[in-house]
Amino acid sequence: MKIGISIKDIEGYKGGQMEIQNQAEGYFYRGEVDTITVDTERHEIRVKFAWLAELDEGKWVKDNNLDYTMSLVACSANNIGPSAPHIGGGDRLVFDCASTGDFITLFPPDGSKLDPARVEGLQLATA
Repeated sequence: MKIGISIKDIEGYKGGQMEIQNQAEGYFYRGEVDTITVDTERHEIRVKFAWLAELDEGKWVKDNNLDYTMSLVACSANNIGPSAPHIGGGDRLVFDCASTGDFITLFPPDGSKLDPARVEGLQLATA
């Protein structure tokens, strides 16, 4: 990866959230990262979400597709630092994938979060 981050750095986003936007295709997703791995042979990041939501006409709605794969060859990556001071948290990573039009942001576990209670149709198990 071009920004000098390691596989261990990427795996540190487990428990954080990922946002996937595509303006041309008109979709916007956000979900909690359950697992995140880097496949160095295929040059991919693979994410399994604990839950995923799509923004649909101003409201968040549960999405059942919990797997996402991103090609590192097709994306440029940047560390854009932490969220605004009132949100806090560690550094965010942004991936701009020109070939697909996806713009992806990884938020650390202590960073910005979409509250799953705001997601229509999502029922999480209680501990």
